[in-house]
Amino acid sequence: MGIKTLIIFFHIFILAVLSSNNIILTSGAEIKKFSYDHCFHLCVAGEYGSNECFVDCAQKGFWHGDCANRTEKDPIRCCCYN
Repeated sequence: MGIKTLIIFFHIFILAVLSSNNIILTSGAEIKKFSYDHCFHLCVAGEYGSNECFVDCAQKGFWHGDCANRTEKDPIRCCCYN
């Protein structure tokens, strides 16, 4: 009975490791580089964030929009891209 339990836990462990790797790969696949040519509005926490930016970009005809900055010293702005 002990060997069966050990084998079951081993399979659960392997499944958990494989699942966590897929989550990491999936989240990494969502990160896309885009042009910062279409940045306009400053993003301010609690006032104007990613959701508002996305809506504004969609209204301007873009497929995507998110708050981003070019370098750490630049302010975070709403940037639209296709």
